[in-house]
Amino acid sequence: MLTDAGTALVMAVNETGVEFRDCVNVTTHFRWDALPVVREVRDGVPSILAPALRPLWDSLDDDARSVALNRLEVVQELVTGYRDGHPEFRRPGEPQPPFGDGFGVSIAKRATAMAALLLQEAQADRSLQRRIRDGEIEQGGVNSSTIRNWERLWREQGLYGLIDKRSLRGSDVKERVDERFRQIAEQVVATLDGTRSSVAIQELERQVRAQLRKSGITDLRTPRQATQTYLSNLLQERGTTPRAQRNKVLQTVSGSRQYPAIRPGQVVAIDATRADNLVFDPLTGIPCSVEILTAICVATRVILALRVVPRSANGLEAGLLAYDICRPFSLAVNGSSISEWRWVGLPEQLDLSNVAVHQMRRVSPDFSTLQGEHAIPSVMPDAIRSDHGSIFVSQHFRALLHDLKIDLLLSRGGKPTDNPHVERWHETLQRAVQQLPGYKGRNVSERGGLVAEEPLLTAHELQEHLRRFVALDYHRSWHTGLVLHGQADARLCPLEMWDALVEVTGRIDVPQQPDMIYQFLPIRWGTIGMAGVEFSEMTYESPILDRFRRVSSGRFREGDRAAPFFVDPHDLSRIWFRDPDSNRVEPVEWRGANRVDAPMTEAIVNAALKRVRDRGGNSVLNRGSATR
Repeated sequence: MLTDAGTALVMAVNETGVEFRDCVNVTTHFRWDALPVVREVRDGVPSILAPALRPLWDSLDDDARSVALNRLEVVQELVTGYRDGHPEFRRPGEPQPPFGDGFGVSIAKRATAMAALLLQEAQADRSLQRRIRDGEIEQGGVNSSTIRNWERLWREQGLYGLIDKRSLRGSDVKERVDERFRQIAEQVVATLDGTRSSVAIQELERQVRAQLRKSGITDLRTPRQATQTYLSNLLQERGTTPRAQRNKVLQTVSGSRQYPAIRPGQVVAIDATRADNLVFDPLTGIPCSVEILTAICVATRVILALRVVPRSANGLEAGLLAYDICRPFSLAVNGSSISEWRWVGLPEQLDLSNVAVHQMRRVSPDFSTLQGEHAIPSVMPDAIRSDHGSIFVSQHFRALLHDLKIDLLLSRGGKPTDNPHVERWHETLQRAVQQLPGYKGRNVSERGGLVAEEPLLTAHELQEHLRRFVALDYHRSWHTGLVLHGQADARLCPLEMWDALVEVTGRIDVPQQPDMIYQFLPIRWGTIGMAGVEFSEMTYESPILDRFRRVSSGRFREGDRAAPFFVDPHDLSRIWFRDPDSNRVEPVEWRGANRVDAPMTEAIVNAALKRVRDRGGNSVLNRGSATR
């Protein structure tokens, strides 16, 4: 066997271990527990691998191993007279004088004779002589001093001393670059934290040399190729793209443990992301981008709410997302027809006669079929986790959470890893949006040339597609992030985890109040007149306002006669007013609301929108356009 001291002869294999003798007749006994784990049995006899030599030896290439073994043969023949180190493995003609102890010659004279022998062997090697003639290698030989050094290193370090140390250095590029250059280069590369765009190696070198000149270093010269390679390696370690650099920085500040959420609603993570699909805008007739708002339960990974909103969502959209979190939905599949997400709502009456309740309501899916009802559960969250997006720190959203007694947990600025569950959900969304026309990829390099020419979905159609994906695909699929303690092989879908946690922690029902939605709408103040109240050039009227047309100043707020109204910017066909006497929220309809149900209404709207698109959109027509 080959050990770190050279070749060794196995003398005995018994119950306690292995006994072997090296080439200088030193016998050593290795216990089995001292031998390496890796063993190979050949014909019933284990072959031994020396633990001290194996890792380093495996890391060498074939040329480096060949050089070390050739030197080992030279040294072993020099010392013992046998190239393989043992008389049992003698080759024809061994030992030959003056090598070995049997001829009474000193090591110095043996080294001189070995140098002459190696020179003769080199001259007899025709392939080697052709390479010297062709200029591939230079003429050279091994002198006696080199052989003496080999013998000394072998006695001190074993086989390791005979390995060409140049093969252990790897690339010496770093040593060839001036230390002052390396110091400045590391400082420049350290500034690449993902906030700057990628630059070429040449620009990186220019910045380094500019810093050197600013520091008064003008006499520095570095090899061009070594410098380029060094900067390339340095940039590779930091990250070649802004995203990779940002991830590198986040690794130093991200947590190493999961949040211990143990019940539904303990923490609900929300976020907004740009949809990677173009949608059709019926008003302008051109493709546009939208955003996707999502709420995910951290403990169960259930998607509680999803909305597609115009680009640059506002606090109202975030509030309506919170409203959806508090409402249970369901989706029904009947044959080939699939309904929209429907609010379960409030029953007008309940008849519980002759009804026996055997177990709690479950939302886990029936994996044998897609037919039937698919539940999207609701919960009143204890806390909501979000980033510092303007919609989540807006006054409206903060006030809403304060009224509902929901804590707002904000991530650290620029640290998306603080909200990893919803960020990972954005990756899952790719599976849904790639099924649709208008997919534009995550960046311009992935975008096709004809994306905007494809027949596109509207924002509402995209929202319904994503909600169906959640109910019929995501909620019914194995979620690898749901791991049970002690049962890592158990596979669970999000709804099954929801049922399991609810069964243990208890059901958390959200009180379904008829006027709960109005808590999530912004309030606008308007003065009630004889014709009603006016907002955005639209007049709203209802008999409920009769008692408040001539109220005194300060009735609803100090300083004027204005009254508060709930307004939904996405549905201006009506507003809502809370009657201070009955405390009921009453609708106040737009005066023109009756025209919505008139014949040909949809055809008229489509024709009018076509005219708006043909003229170039809304921005073309303004007040006073005719006089300009």
